Amino acid sequence: MLAKRTVILLSVVTGVALEVGIHALSGRDEAWDSEQFWTAGLPLACIASLVIGRMSRGRDWLWTFVVAPSQVATMMVRGGDVGNLWPLTLVFSAILSAPFVFAAFLGSKWRASRA
Repeated sequence: MLAKRTVILLSVVTGVALEVGIHALSGRDEAWDSEQFWTAGLPLACIASLVIGRMSRGRDWLWTFVVAPSQVATMMVRGGDVGNLWPLTLVFSAILSAPFVFAAFLGSKWRASRA
């Protein structure tokens, strides 16, 4: 079982890897402008969230809501375009983490049924 700090760290790393990896693969300034983001990046991030949910304790799987804000923050910092609305952007990007939180929830149920 993963400690809460590890769950948070893995969720942040998933978001950062999603942005940096797809940017490196596609060469696009923003990863979500690339076809690879939608066809490979998001499914891989969902699989990572599923594993995080399975390996987490209790309700720590909820921390996967930081995947999308981490990806967006990485995009803004890497692109040098951190504007005045960055806090609002990060809050709203948490909504985009719904698929990751759902995948982590499924992983946590798999954990519960296994035990």
